[in-house]
Amino acid sequence: MADLIPFLREKNIDRAFKSLSLDFNALFPLQKIEEGSNLYQGYEWILKTVPRFNTVINTVPPDEKMDELPWEEWYVLNEVIHHHVLYLKKPPVYDEIFEAPDYDEIHPPRTLGKNWYVIEDPDMSPVLLRDKL
Repeated sequence: MADLIPFLREKNIDRAFKSLSLDFNALFPLQKIEEGSNLYQGYEWILKTVPRFNTVINTVPPDEKMDELPWEEWYVLNEVIHHHVLYLKKPPVYDEIFEAPDYDEIHPPRTLGKNWYVIEDPDMSPVLLRDKL
């Protein structure tokens, strides 16, 4: 998983962003991401289809870095596109606390049973790429 863009295309993440009416090429501009770099190295990318939300895109950091790196999710609810950036450690500003249940059909299993600080981010771009671009 050396190159981020080919990895995401292989996992159909590009198509999932398109289904949310988001421009994958704008969010992950190939010409601005260094060849061979992957700031999401070790992240698990998960696509789910659930009745109320249709497509949900999640990217979850590796277990050993979950305390320091964000979990991100993108989805559409009531015709509004959402990008949540979630942290286990309290950030300076956040919108709500999500008490993840022990089980649900929407969220990745590794995120369940924890309390997350949620930022409702109007910027749809991936957080780890922002300083890079």
